[in-house]
Amino acid sequence: MGKSSKKKSFIFFIAIFALLTACSSNNTSTNKNAETENHSNAGVEEKGKTLRLGYINSTGNKDKDKPAVSGAEGWALNKGFLQEELKKIGITNIEYFSFPNGPNLNEAMASGEIDVGILGDTPALLARSSGQKTRLIGFANIFQDIWLVTNKKNGVSSLEELKGKTVATSNGSYMLRYLTGLLEENNLLEDVKIVHLLPPEAAAALERGDIQAYAFPTYMGPKHVKLGFPLLHQASKTTPHLTGTSVTIASEKFLEQNPEFLSVWTDTRERAVKDLKEHQEEFYQYVAEVIKQDLDVVKESLPLNNIREENFPKEGLELLEGTKKFLVKQGLIKKDFAIKDWMLKDQ
Repeated sequence: MGKSSKKKSFIFFIAIFALLTACSSNNTSTNKNAETENHSNAGVEEKGKTLRLGYINSTGNKDKDKPAVSGAEGWALNKGFLQEELKKIGITNIEYFSFPNGPNLNEAMASGEIDVGILGDTPALLARSSGQKTRLIGFANIFQDIWLVTNKKNGVSSLEELKGKTVATSNGSYMLRYLTGLLEENNLLEDVKIVHLLPPEAAAALERGDIQAYAFPTYMGPKHVKLGFPLLHQASKTTPHLTGTSVTIASEKFLEQNPEFLSVWTDTRERAVKDLKEHQEEFYQYVAEVIKQDLDVVKESLPLNNIREENFPKEGLELLEGTKKFLVKQGLIKKDFAIKDWMLKDQ
């Protein structure tokens, strides 16, 4: 296969995931890729509206007692801040939906199965560009890191050695944007085969030699380096412009039906960020518990400076704009749009 054909095939393969979010709006069946965790705020069903909250769980944790929501959003739930304020506007219950990656969450959002989603910037942008009716209501995390590791035996020692080899990451993810951007900047995009693989499946594929490298997300990267997989490249160290952001989106329908929600979400998240920074060790212990990772792995993955009080930090918007431009350049976003038109700020 020629280089141009190879690149076209790669772009087509990735674009399928963006198209799924547009097509799935006609699909009324339950999303089979989600782990549903139904909890009321007080442990007993109360009368009132329900918030259906979706999030990405790349760690594979399926503990139903505590949903694996980390960051300020998870802390707001753990401390009861969010439940307390939502009750004041008639939302008395929260249901949690765990997804392995962003495209799956997008499908659930498009089919009306969730109201609010916390996910990586790339899948959120792809969904919006395909016509999904969402609004960007804030950033959960900025400068989200990626760890590119190789296999333990006979692994490559440089990016150049990936030429002619196969690498993997989760399709439609912020890690994919990093991986394709990194390869392009090193003139390797035409010579490296990228395949889709979810993080929990990566270690086995590396050990079998099916792939030569894998781009891991937050938490999973340091975990696998700790397990002995050699680190080939880390986004934050040399290519911070290729780091990702974790964003929060909400369906336009839900926001219209709950006009006070945005104010509650914004104020509660700001309160949670201030509180977690005053109780850092307690916060890190909480995250380690709910995502089932070692404490040192959590601390390396989640620098507190990356969790900002403001919903729309300048650095986050710059990273998001950079990601969007890259996706447009790659042909993955067919119809460009302005980030400012997608944002919804609390007045």
